[in-house]
Amino acid sequence: MELRASMIVLCLLLAGGAGAQIVPPMEGYSVEVTFSDGLERRMASINNMEQRFEERFRKNRHYAKSAREAGTQRFAESRTAGTEWAGERLIAEPSEFTLENLVRAMVAYNVNRAVPDFGGRIEVDIARLQLSNPSVAFLESSRSYAVGRITVTNADGSVGFDDAVQANLVIDTTVNSAYEGPELAFIEIDPSKRVGPTLAYFVQRALEKAWPDHADEIVGPVIVRISGPNERLIFD
Repeated sequence: MELRASMIVLCLLLAGGAGAQIVPPMEGYSVEVTFSDGLERRMASINNMEQRFEERFRKNRHYAKSAREAGTQRFAESRTAGTEWAGERLIAEPSEFTLENLVRAMVAYNVNRAVPDFGGRIEVDIARLQLSNPSVAFLESSRSYAVGRITVTNADGSVGFDDAVQANLVIDTTVNSAYEGPELAFIEIDPSKRVGPTLAYFVQRALEKAWPDHADEIVGPVIVRISGPNERLIFD
């Protein structure tokens, strides 16, 4: 059985404390995130790439490294000026944009919406994470999906839920150029290239299994479409 290398991050119960700048507040509960050995060995490369892309997107609203490469992508910024993007909704600084922080923030965002009175511990284990066209070769697959496990322990120490989860990415799309809805918004190229949409869908499916009575309040990714018939999105 594959050994697990744990990256355990306990949330601070008081807002404003030291630690990663996760935007959704976590009060009264903790989130622990673990990864398989394979993911753990490549975590530095994955996190570094994600931080670079996140910083570039927040600055330019596209991923091209120059205005010349961006081409018509430059129009995306004005067309989506009112959209609240997932990365900025979940994590304050690009330098904190890591897989473990992203999973924690996605869990907290949904727990705060669906079960705000929850007190206890949520353990999320990511065994596999694959993307259809990633920049890190280890993540490459024919489709985007994640496999793992979620365990929910109540405040009294009883296990409320414990089960495996496999989520083949399924996404909603919107042409709303100023999307401010509850779902986590990503640009249309992200599902194949970046970890966010796949992890968001995995967390959605995991929490829906843990709290089926609150499934309507638990959300996943939404893709904001910005390209037209003559536009080409660049991701380098």
